[in-house]
Amino acid sequence: MIPDLSHLLILDSLLREGSLTRTAELLGMTQPTVSRALAKLRRHFGDPLFVRSGQRMQPTSRALELAGPVAAVLDAARQLEGGPAAFDPLSATRSFGLYMVDGAVVNILPQLLDGLARLENGAAGLQLRSVHIDPGSLEAQLERGHIDLAIGRFPHLLNNIRQRKLWDDEYACLMRPGHPWAGQLDRDAWLTHRHVLIEMEHTSHHNVAVTRKLETLLEPTRILCHVPSFTSAAHIALHTDAIATIPLRLARPLARDLGLVLAPMPVELPPLQLALYWHERSHRDPANRWLREFVLTTLTNTLGAETGYADSA
Repeated sequence: MIPDLSHLLILDSLLREGSLTRTAELLGMTQPTVSRALAKLRRHFGDPLFVRSGQRMQPTSRALELAGPVAAVLDAARQLEGGPAAFDPLSATRSFGLYMVDGAVVNILPQLLDGLARLENGAAGLQLRSVHIDPGSLEAQLERGHIDLAIGRFPHLLNNIRQRKLWDDEYACLMRPGHPWAGQLDRDAWLTHRHVLIEMEHTSHHNVAVTRKLETLLEPTRILCHVPSFTSAAHIALHTDAIATIPLRLARPLARDLGLVLAPMPVELPPLQLALYWHERSHRDPANRWLREFVLTTLTNTLGAETGYADSA
């Protein structure tokens, strides 16, 4: 069996100090206590461990062999006592798995990658992975640690899941350049024109409720098609006269990148509440805690204040 930790502390100090008296002073013990502990260590290891040479106690070969393992055991014990080690993004090597719907991959992931590159030395050991999974398995993937953080709106995540709100987002309309209603889209025009709607696979997505609301407002003949993602809806709008209804903070970069016209939503829709989600098992993990703060700070600084339509055309 491994000797008592207090005895290993004494052995470690004797190896460094070569003195019973000095070891007793450093550890706040009496010299007889240190002597008794050394006697127990000698019996345990079957070796004298130290022999006196003048004013110092010189370690035997066996004691020198024990120096490394003893130091490792004491270091491990200190980590258990002091909690998890701090996470240093500049020296750490870690791959973080993120789950986001396609719109967040287009709009949010580039901001995070840019923020990572801006860290001192580029945090070269860190990677961000956009993980594609069945949305129904998201809770299990967070629990297993395959995914470190989910970004979006996932109200079905309930068991041992923590979340932190990012912001509420409104919806906007995207149209092709030269669209008949570009710049003058009112409710009547919106109701009489054709639309491309989003139909995501998993029913817990907030956008499913929005799609159902749009379907109640529009005549069936006004719905050109359903597509599985915001990005594909924007491309349909680019090549047809259909109007795509997309969250504003995603619609803005899509309008900019594809040359689309962005217009305010002429009908009332429930806001999209975007949040960060992580599992309870990761809540106190220093690396996961750093990731959450990094994502929150980066997105708040780059996307959180984006509103309006002026520069979208």
